[in-house]
Amino acid sequence: MLGADLKRLHSLSGVKWTDDPDRDVIPSWVADMDFEVAPVIKTAMQAVIDRGDTGYNFHARKQLVGAWGDWQERHFGWRPPEEESMVFTATLNCLNLVMEFMTEPGDGVVVFTPIYYPFRAIINDTGRRLVDVPLTGPDWRFDPERFEAAIDPGTKMVLWCNPHNPLGRMFDADEIAAFADVCERHDLLVISDEIWCDITFQDGHVPLWRNHESLRNRMVTLGSASKTFNVAGLRTAVAHIGDPRVRARFEKLGTHFIAGPNTLGAEASLAAWTQGQPWLDKIKSQLHINRDHLAARVAADLPGATMTLPEATYLAWIDFSGSGLEGNPSEIFRERGKITVHDGAKFCASAASCVRVNFATSPEILDLVIDRMANVLQEATS
Repeated sequence: MLGADLKRLHSLSGVKWTDDPDRDVIPSWVADMDFEVAPVIKTAMQAVIDRGDTGYNFHARKQLVGAWGDWQERHFGWRPPEEESMVFTATLNCLNLVMEFMTEPGDGVVVFTPIYYPFRAIINDTGRRLVDVPLTGPDWRFDPERFEAAIDPGTKMVLWCNPHNPLGRMFDADEIAAFADVCERHDLLVISDEIWCDITFQDGHVPLWRNHESLRNRMVTLGSASKTFNVAGLRTAVAHIGDPRVRARFEKLGTHFIAGPNTLGAEASLAAWTQGQPWLDKIKSQLHINRDHLAARVAADLPGATMTLPEATYLAWIDFSGSGLEGNPSEIFRERGKITVHDGAKFCASAASCVRVNFATSPEILDLVIDRMANVLQEATS
């Protein structure tokens, strides 16, 4: 199944399949797919090795901004201006730099929780003040009144994640318009993380920059092939720096202050954005099947558990508060079921009854995960 079989997976040295020393444990946590990388990406990287072309090689790197722009224009109807865009080693690299240069210690930075936990880590590690605006289930809609009520004079920045990690929500046009209105009125700098934009199961992603002219000069859009094409370890990202203040600050930096991707990472992303569509179509078809299968099994075989059906990403958010489990679900599943899932409390303190499950694998492995969860629940409640 697209390379997602246990024999191959156990031969890998990445963190997903080696973090736990017990080989009987099935990992379903970190956002790596179990599928093999696209053949065109393998071919592009292998060609570099075959040529011995590993010196100072910027050929692919120079093409990344244009290739990303072509991809965004084809799929989402906007083209990030190339003269305003840059390459980075990772999206978090760009986020961290913008936060360091455009805010001061003690300034407020808004996140909508539960949220991808490295966002929280960067805010805390840089001495900024985390402004927590909760999203609430079961629909997890953005609430502009709650957002506005959390803002004070010291709030300077907001981290917008759409499609949302870990909830898999795609915020609709009304939510996005309300968000843009609040940001404009309070003069907030917006970092828009859109790296999940290609993994969607319904109508297409809407880039924040495209329809909201009022935000164009106050935002940074983060992009990468990492999640879409399963190349996170190749450390390559792009960003559109719409805010002229940020561009001006970056222009003053030393020549080598911002580290770019290496040759293989650049070649992989270039191949992905120029030749990877057929592979992605197959992967999205399988992910859609997996998502629906997982939702059906949670409803049928995990009594008391509720799953938020993701509109995007290959991550499922499952709440076990009604299941009868006593304690941390992720720890219980590891100890009693030999599966690893992400602890909801990492995404926000109030989500301790939740776990994040990665369903980018084969249906057979996915069934193993659910079977083990079901056995744990049955033993815990019998």
